[in-house]
Amino acid sequence: MSSRTDKLQHSFKPPLPVGRFEKAFPVFLEGDRGVASGIGRNITDSGMFIETREPFPLGTRVKVTFSSPQGAEMTLEGEVRYQCFINFARADATRAGMRGIGLKFVSPQLPQKGPRGSVH
Repeated sequence: MSSRTDKLQHSFKPPLPVGRFEKAFPVFLEGDRGVASGIGRNITDSGMFIETREPFPLGTRVKVTFSSPQGAEMTLEGEVRYQCFINFARADATRAGMRGIGLKFVSPQLPQKGPRGSVH
């Protein structure tokens, strides 16, 4: 025997949490300082981490292009929120390091129109 209250309580479902896509994949970066390549990791709906030899400065807007082996491409825009450099030792005791940036995805900026002449 169920009551009307039981039915209401069971019909509510909270939104599912957004997970992390735990896969490494090549990406291309484009910003004011030029272009660079990297390895994208830990992508979520709000941002991602990118290993790159050429980290962009904090606050820089960067276009990130993902490409698939089939040739499809997707480009998103992000803002550099942090940089890191990680030192570590390999199994053979040699030292190594990794650089990377954390991006927060942002809405694309519309191209700025050039200045217009004054009307006389």
